Amino acid sequence: MKKTLREAVSYGDFVTAALYLTLLIFGPLMVRSATFGTRFAYLGNRQMFWAVLAFGAFSLAFLIPYEIWVEYSYLVYGLCVAVLLSMPVLGHYVGGHKSWLYIGPIGFEPSEFAKVAAALAGAAFIKELVGRPMRWREIGILSGIIGLPMLLTLLQPDFGTATTFIPLVAVALYLSFLPLTQIVKWCAIGILALMLLLALGWFTFLKPYQKDRIITFIHPTANTRGAGYQVNQARIAVGSGELLGKGLYSGTQNRLNFLPAPHTDFIFGVVAEETGFLGSLALLGLYLSLLLRFLSTASAARDSEGRFIVLCAFAVILYHVLINIGMVIGLVPTTGIPLPFLSYGGSFLVSMSLFAGLAANVRSRRYAQ
Repeated sequence: MKKTLREAVSYGDFVTAALYLTLLIFGPLMVRSATFGTRFAYLGNRQMFWAVLAFGAFSLAFLIPYEIWVEYSYLVYGLCVAVLLSMPVLGHYVGGHKSWLYIGPIGFEPSEFAKVAAALAGAAFIKELVGRPMRWREIGILSGIIGLPMLLTLLQPDFGTATTFIPLVAVALYLSFLPLTQIVKWCAIGILALMLLLALGWFTFLKPYQKDRIITFIHPTANTRGAGYQVNQARIAVGSGELLGKGLYSGTQNRLNFLPAPHTDFIFGVVAEETGFLGSLALLGLYLSLLLRFLSTASAARDSEGRFIVLCAFAVILYHVLINIGMVIGLVPTTGIPLPFLSYGGSFLVSMSLFAGLAANVRSRRYAQ
């Protein structure tokens, strides 16, 4: 333990930690502002509690050598899969998805932690390859490790969260050392399969509100008072912030209840309205700095499993940022994917903190023997 702490102090990735802490502090502040004066005002204090818990998760992920996380990853992965398998019986419906599990008064989403477990299990599998390139069989196994919790999440049914496993598959393909032409070919096949699945789903399993979201994405102004209301109001909020914003607790779109789900899916609309273009740019700068730090860490990682963990953290956080902000400004369909470290929610905040802590862990031990 003393050696671990000494390494953390000597080679600790304090840049990642500082970027993470800045986002972690900013998150509850924006949740409090988004819910101020509403019946959800208590969520600001609750998010502060989750932030403290998330920092504890970050610290554990940072201080415990990632080799230990990888060593016990299959056990953690098996536990997460078992919990996901039990969701049809033990799960509770929230927002139309049977995706929440309650232990007493505390509820959490097992699928969020399954992403971290899948990344660690994938790292353990890559470690067993002893540095040799993956063949199609290994790629299939690794994709299966990631795909199983993804499928169980899809069956809840939580399509939005299920798509957040896709970046992990992308990382597996990237590290497979396959020719670029083959990767592009399989990505094209995957996109075609997804389009066929959506076409089939249109006549079978897609629910009316999901169809409305697709229609709204294709024709944003078709129904601004119905299915297109969320995106339309979010875009107004983003534009009304102008250069400097209206100030915290002063956003009219938010205060007058025009902006839907301001503390969760559309919190970037609150940021843009209340802090303006400069505040939004600063937030994007923080995300970009953190993601670039992850890429630098992946380059400096001393082994393939460490590189896989960091790239998984990079890909998952990047995916959430792009999809959430794209959703707010109308570039992608509304999917209910939250913004890392800012959107309200304990499970999501803790899982993102675990990813950030593991990435910092890999960099801190790049010189370890």
